[in-house]
Amino acid sequence: PHGYLFVCPLEHFKSSRVSLAWPQFPWFWCLDPLGIPPLTPEAAQSLGFPEIKQRANLRGRRWDTKIYEGLRKFHAAKGFDPYSQDLAKHLGVPLMEVAG
Repeated sequence: PHGYLFVCPLEHFKSSRVSLAWPQFPWFWCLDPLGIPPLTPEAAQSLGFPEIKQRANLRGRRWDTKIYEGLRKFHAAKGFDPYSQDLAKHLGVPLMEVAG
């Protein structure tokens, strides 16, 4: 049968401004183009849809959340919006953007 793969928005993978988490259902197969009702992984497999495997490989370092809060306050006191790219633009560093 024809099916549709639904992937949740990238925002659903964020648990805070500095943390990521897997949502309960990051993706699902459905026979309906509106996504209702989603197929269980077992039902999707029995219908011949490929199994989707969850995998993440993240590398990086982070500080305690108190450090980030201090930096936000410092940048705000200097006139920058800590939740924007204003400071990065001011410093001339490359901007990063999540593609999805």
